[in-house]
Formats: sequence, C-alpha cells, structure tokens
Amino acid sequence: MDEVDILLTSIIILTYNNLEYTKQCLESIRKYTDRDTYELIIIDNNSVDDTKEWLLKQDDIRVIINKENLGFPRGCNQGIEIAKGENILLLNNDVIVTENWLSNMVNSLYSEDRIGAVGPVTNSAAYYTAIPVEYSNLNEMHNFAQDFNKSDSEKWEERLKLIGYCMLIKRDVVDKIGLLDERFTPGNFEDDDYSVRIRQAGYKLLLCKDTFIHHYGSVSWKENISGYGELLSENEKKFMEKWGTNSHSYIIHNELIDKIPFEKDRRIDVLHIGCAAGGTLLKINDLYSESLLYGIEKNKNAAIEAGRFVTVFHDPVEKVIKEMDRKKFDVIIITDWSHITTLQTFMLSIKNLIKDDGILLSSVFNSNHISLINSLMLGRNPFLENKYMTLLDINKLFKGEAGFKLRVESKISNLSDEEMKVIELYCSLSKEDMSIQYETYKYLITAQKYDEHLENSILNIINEIEVEKSLIELEQYSEDEIIECITNRFENSIQILHTLAILNYSNNNHENVLSYLHKAYEIDPNNSDTLYNLGVILYSYNEKELAKRHLECLELEDKDDEVVKILAEINFEEEKRKQLMVYLFRRLEHEIELKGSKEELLDYISNNIFTEQEIMETILNTTINKEKVLNIVAITAFENGLNDCIFPFLNKAYELNPKDDDTLYNLGYILSELGENEVALKYLQKIHYLDEETEKMISNIQSRIQDCELND
Repeated sequence: MDEVDILLTSIIILTYNNLEYTKQCLESIRKYTDRDTYELIIIDNNSVDDTKEWLLKQDDIRVIINKENLGFPRGCNQGIEIAKGENILLLNNDVIVTENWLSNMVNSLYSEDRIGAVGPVTNSAAYYTAIPVEYSNLNEMHNFAQDFNKSDSEKWEERLKLIGYCMLIKRDVVDKIGLLDERFTPGNFEDDDYSVRIRQAGYKLLLCKDTFIHHYGSVSWKENISGYGELLSENEKKFMEKWGTNSHSYIIHNELIDKIPFEKDRRIDVLHIGCAAGGTLLKINDLYSESLLYGIEKNKNAAIEAGRFVTVFHDPVEKVIKEMDRKKFDVIIITDWSHITTLQTFMLSIKNLIKDDGILLSSVFNSNHISLINSLMLGRNPFLENKYMTLLDINKLFKGEAGFKLRVESKISNLSDEEMKVIELYCSLSKEDMSIQYETYKYLITAQKYDEHLENSILNIINEIEVEKSLIELEQYSEDEIIECITNRFENSIQILHTLAILNYSNNNHENVLSYLHKAYEIDPNNSDTLYNLGVILYSYNEKELAKRHLECLELEDKDDEVVKILAEINFEEEKRKQLMVYLFRRLEHEIELKGSKEELLDYISNNIFTEQEIMETILNTTINKEKVLNIVAITAFENGLNDCIFPFLNKAYELNPKDDDTLYNLGYILSELGENEVALKYLQKIHYLDEETEKMISNIQSRIQDCELND
C-alpha cells in the first residue's frame, strides 16, 4: 500500500461564481489532504464575481481562465489534458472534503486491477449516494466524518454508475476510454456516460461507503431551476440516443431488496424480471456474495449492461419462463409487467419456479392513483406504456388465481390540497372509504407459497382422513398461518373454521377455539352457525354477556332448546346480579353494616364482578341520595389504591350537585393528595361551611403552591 500512497492525484475543479463555496472547498482540501499526494487544477468558466482574481493569487493552484462558459464536460477535459497525476479526481466546488477522504478512496481504487473509478457517500447527491446525517454545522460535520472515515473494504459496493460531484478515476482508464463527452455540455449525464464507458471497457465502479464528504448540492444551477429541469430532460434524450437506456434503467429497488428474508451468508438464486441495467441485482450481489443471479429484460441495451455481471435473457418473458420450468429460485422480483400478455398463466408459471420457502417480490403502479384518474378525466390516457393494477387486481391475481400468501404495502405520494379535495369527493360518491387507494402511487408486494403440508393437513380434516394425526400436524403452525391458509386457499372457509374450532374444543385444546370462531364471525357476522357456536362455547367459558349477545342475534327458528335454556339461565343470573347490586347500594346509602358493605363493594370492584357502568347505572336508578353513594364508592376506591375508579364517581356527584360540600371536600382532598394543588384549591374554596380542618387544608395547599412558584 506504500506505493499507492505516493501516487499523485490531479484534483480538477470547475468554478463559475460562488467564490465562498470555492474557498471553503480549497481550504478543506489543504487541511485534510497530504500535500504531496495531489495537485490542484481549477478551470474558471468566466466568473463575473471576484473568483478569477482570487484564483490568480493562489500559489498552489494551476488555473485556466476561460473567456466564456464552456460548461462542465469541456472544462473538465481542459483540466484532464494538463493533469500530471496518476489519478484524475473530478470534484465540484460546492464540496467540503474531510479527514482521510482521499487516502480512503485511493485505497479502494487500487485494491483491484479491475476497479476503474470510485466515489464517496455524502449528505446530498443522486443515485443512492446520500446517507442520513444529523449534523447542523460544519464542526459537527467534521466530527461525524472523523468517526465515519475508517477505511474498510467491507463497505465498498459495486455500482453501475458514480456521480460526478466527486469521482476518482485511474489515469490509465481515462487514457483508454477518452475524455468526457462534450455533447452533454453544459452539464448533466456526462458522469452517467462516463460510468457506462468505464464499465464497457471492463472496469468496475465502487461506491466507498467508508468515506464521507459534505456536498451543498447544485449550487451553480439553483439560480435557474426551470432551465436545469429542461437541461436534464434534453441531456437524458442525448444519453438515450447514445446508449439506448435512460435514468430509469439504473434504478436500484432497495424497497424490495429490504424485504428479502434470508441471512446474508446464504447462497440464494435470484431472478429479476424487468432487471433493466441490473442495478438491483448488483446490490443483491453485494449483500449475498455467493448468489446466482438471473435477469430478464426487454430493452436490449439495458440487458447488455446487466449482462456484464449476471446472466440476462432478452427473449420474451413468457418464453424464458417456460424454458426455465426445471429451475427453482429463492427470490423472484418483478418490476416490469408491461410485456406480460396472459397474467394468470404467467403467475402460475412463476409459482412453479419458486422454492417452497422462496419469496416473490414485486412493485406495481396503482391505476387508482388520483393523478391517473384526473388524467383520464381530462381525456388523456396514462396507461399506454406501463402495466398498472388496482388493489383489487393484485388480490385477485396473486391470491385468487395464483394462490399466494400475500402482503401488500402502499407507497403514498405527497398530494396537493386540490387533489385531496377531489379524493374526498370520490369517497363521498362511493360506498366505502377508498382514500388510501387514491393516495397510493405504488404497491409493494410480498408473496409466498402456502406450506404444502399445511394445506394437506387441512384437506385431510375436511375429508375426514386421519383427522387426529392431521390435528397434531397443525400444532407446528401458528393460528395466524392456519387461518390465513384457510381463508385464502379454500372457498368454504367458514365451515372449515367451525370444524377446527369444534374439533379442538372436543379435544380440550382450547387455545385456538375462539380464534377460529372470531375469524368466521369477521367473514360473516350474520352466519347462524357462527353465532350459535360462538354463543354456546362462550357460555361454557363463563363469558355469559358475550354469549348472550351472539345467541340473541339468532333467528327464532335457529334457537333450539339448548339456546333457549342458556338464554334463560343468563337472564336469571343477570336479574340476580342486578338485585344484588341494588341491595348493596341501598345498604351503603343507609349506612347499614357499613364496614362489611364497603368490603363487599371493594371485592366487586377489584375482581371486576361489576363494571363501572353497571355500578353507575344502579346508583343513579335505584338510590335516593345519589351524591352520598357516589362519594362512598369514590372514597372506598381511593383508600384502597383503585385510582381509576375515583373520579368517574366524584365527577358524576359534582355534575348532579356542584354545591354539595362533601363532594367538594372529597374532590379537593383527593386532588391535593395526588399533587394537583391548584385544582384542589378551586374545589375547596367553593365549600359553604368551612370547618377548622378544611381551613387548615386550604392553608397548607396555598403554602405548597407558593413554594412551587418561588422555586420556579
């Protein structure tokens, strides 16, 4: 590595006004770069501020002053042509470099002969080179970078392209592929073009995720945002004409990669349908280095790009899938649906290619998105080139027709106030709230096969084949897995759920019984068998209120003798409970056996024998001195630490009679004990008759309030 350390790097920077950014950039280079390792070459594109004069006064810079703005590619080429270094570094002037920045990148660049160029990560840049940062000033930034910039080959990631704000290239590579293409003047896409040419020459590009520099970002273009957008569009057309690909060809679908469930040391077989230039597969290769990667891509030029590092098929999708009938994949990714002609047949073929524990990942644009609906309303057809689906389409295709276990995630777009108002209008016209579907621009799909053994076990139970054995086999699955399989794979799901519930109940395996019945109720809350089974079983579990609620919903003809008997017993017990409550609160009201009555009340509250609502209704409907009884309940709860039961009853007493001295005293006392001094004081000061004890309490509370104010 000593030989690498002494190589000279020619740092080429273009300037056009914005002198303060240039000064910050150069100061950081001088401070954080060994002087013997670089030369500075600055090309000024006819700045009209003080930039030219300042540059000419610097004695460590080789300066070229242009009489007109020649743009970024031509200016960089001027610098490359006079550069003396073994490495060429293209650097924007709105960058601040950091400790170890250059040495880290040089280490990476020369770690392998096939590496042609490298670049760092930053806070603001395109093509997935920005990382989240929390610093708020440059001092914090340098502290962050000092900890971050530790050379580590494990953090080097191969990329399809690098961004020209900071791009370190071997001089041998430049000599081999030539200068930047000046057709992209004044700038943008020249770095994309150069990346393609470097890779076309057989070299690799690395993103150094062990090296961070700060980037202000597009300073020269901020004064003309609209012009910048037009330039991007125009230069992308030029890039497309030259290479047959565009910016979308280099997308990395990180949101799908993140859903791959396998450990990083596992060798996985991956197929990406619509792989474009292979950015997603390249990222997967970085994470799963021993994997076998395959792609299918309709764009011939993009397929050539991806074909440099993976096996790519350019034939029609359905033809390739048919010829792969004996191949099995751990992961299949679908990001292009536009050239699939028969979706149902295609999905069944795809299912056959997935291993039993494999996964299908996909992203698909939502045809219900508000922007597309608005386009149709205006007479434009937005569906000409891409394959769009609604949520209903996805469920029908993946679950109904292909039989996958499915999870769908919505990606929501930022919408204008006008668009949100239109969504509200659409929702008001429909029978259900579909706002989330109108806001979703893309769906992320995760699909897996159902466990074949699970399906067979359920089928055996349905067909009464080896039922006991099949029930034992189901024990290795969670209730969620079983329920999901039943509801998605079988048409008569309610009846199957009933069967499993009854079989488990009969075998004294009560853990999942109610889960199966509740799912059946969720599917159809009016199904008489569900209501019957839920009611009878809940009654056996002593959940009599819930049992009654379900059994009373049965039609008269469905209420057999057992149901009638259960309802009669529940009603009789309810009447007894009501009488018991009435008797208790009348004893409390008249202070009959007060101590024992309070203990009985405490037992009922502590063990949830009576609900708060039942207690409240009984007091209000059956006692004369309601405020007194409400206060007794509240004080009994307070004395026994049942704080949740205090204020509902005291507040109700206060609501009935806000002038009752006992209620005011109890509210004030309890609130003061809980530290709510100011509120307590307000209640106590409303008492009409203030005895000595109450006056003393008020005085103590006032003192505590004053002490708090002084401490504040």
